[in-house]
Amino acid sequence: MSTDHQASEAMSTARTSLLLNQPFFGMLALRLGMQAREDISTLAVDGKQMLYNPDFVLALPPALRSSAIAHEVMHCVFDHVLRRGTRDPQRWNRAADYVVNPTLKEAGLPLGDDWLYEHQYFGMTAEQVYSLLPESEGGGSGDAPLCDVMPAPADSSDAREELAVEWKLATVQAAKAQLNRGALPGTLRKLLDDALHPPIPWRDVLANFMTERVKDDYSWRRPNPYYVQSGFFLPSMDGIGMGEVVIALDTSGSVVSVLDEFGTTVKDVIASCQPTRVHVIYCDAKVNRVDTFERGTTPVFEAVGGGGTSFRPVFDHVERHNLAPACLLYLTDMYGSFPDTPPGYPVLWCATSDKRGPFGDTLRIKE
Repeated sequence: MSTDHQASEAMSTARTSLLLNQPFFGMLALRLGMQAREDISTLAVDGKQMLYNPDFVLALPPALRSSAIAHEVMHCVFDHVLRRGTRDPQRWNRAADYVVNPTLKEAGLPLGDDWLYEHQYFGMTAEQVYSLLPESEGGGSGDAPLCDVMPAPADSSDAREELAVEWKLATVQAAKAQLNRGALPGTLRKLLDDALHPPIPWRDVLANFMTERVKDDYSWRRPNPYYVQSGFFLPSMDGIGMGEVVIALDTSGSVVSVLDEFGTTVKDVIASCQPTRVHVIYCDAKVNRVDTFERGTTPVFEAVGGGGTSFRPVFDHVERHNLAPACLLYLTDMYGSFPDTPPGYPVLWCATSDKRGPFGDTLRIKE
């Protein structure tokens, strides 16, 4: 029997084992065609096909073959293939592996000794882990990641979106099937809950947070012309707007990936709310820069490198300069030291992680 045929049978057996013992992974694995390839070192996936090196597959113990298939499946579930964008492929692959492997372990699947696994990355997204990894390939609990994540399929944008939607629907069906067999691990349960009960889009939450602070100001400086002819001098509406707004930007790398999308949303809201002044504060362990934009001027947000370690300098800056903001938005990964006492103005933590602020409201920002 040829090596290719042996590897093909080994992969089919491993997939059948998943179907019997781990229906979630097994059902989703059936969506992927399987093809032996000599030009890759381990396994690869593109959302449609699972490619594997026959020698690598045959060298794996049977239990790890099932884990390897489940590993590739989770790259599709998490949409890692299409989310990579222009990021470095190998660094992104390592980040994605650090996200996938804890999910497998939580589900009771074994991991190889050289598979990338660090408890500190549990619960993070691939984007967050990517920002924390060194640019070189070194580091981690193994020198070789499990798989070679392929570039996104050379399809149209609509086709890629359609593929992502198909995987989301299939993920819900597979999670329900797993529930019928018993308990669903926490990570997989969260995937199911998010799919069945999608949260309100973060852009809408941010917009509501700010527009709630818009006030209709009446002024005596310009009498209401409707009543002047009748001899009554009543105040007129002096325009719709809000007071000053402070926007703090954590300069850690994990913020960079969402800065453009966050900035676009904030600019739209500011154009609607018309704050008197917008203060943009860049901060890591200290305030490094402050840009101020008057009403009618579009704020500019820049990606500034560094590491955010403390949130206190921003609040100290506001107090030291006697600012009385209508609200403060803080875009951050939430890893840092917070002030001991909350300020006297509304705060919205725009978080790129699942951590929550000790005061104010916390909004999870997602790509």
